[in-house]
Amino acid sequence: MTRPRFSPADGGVAAELTGEEWQALAAALDQFRELLMMDSDPNLVRLEPPARPDDPKAEQKYREMVSDRLLQHRLEAIELVEAGQGHGLLDDEATAAWMQTLNGMRLYLGERLGVGDDPDAAGEDHPDRPAVMLYQWIGWLLEQLIGAASESLDDPPDRT
Repeated sequence: MTRPRFSPADGGVAAELTGEEWQALAAALDQFRELLMMDSDPNLVRLEPPARPDDPKAEQKYREMVSDRLLQHRLEAIELVEAGQGHGLLDDEATAAWMQTLNGMRLYLGERLGVGDDPDAAGEDHPDRPAVMLYQWIGWLLEQLIGAASESLDDPPDRT
């Protein structure tokens, strides 16, 4: 059985990636940052789906209003993930940054691999096997992080 990389902890979520895992993630984070900053890869569409596909002028205005802020928010989230270097206690802000970053990378890779809404479409016979393995690993990390964050939440107060 594989040990979890994220677990609930007092005050947040404990992150416990190995050194090798952190190196792989750090390299992927660098590449993801570059893609976001270039903003020319068509596979980034899943990160910013059209808000007004029926109205090109309204869509353009919307993009002008939010694109820079969304980019800045994503870059700040990547920086928070990098600051933790894959180990230690993640507070709520860091947990959210990890979730946003891992999910963004997963969405990008899913689009690039042509997975769409079927994650099983990226099977062992896919021609870009290394990207499939990264996609699956990032999805596994995200699933563990969400599970650990859910477990670390306090029980809601009894309102009866």
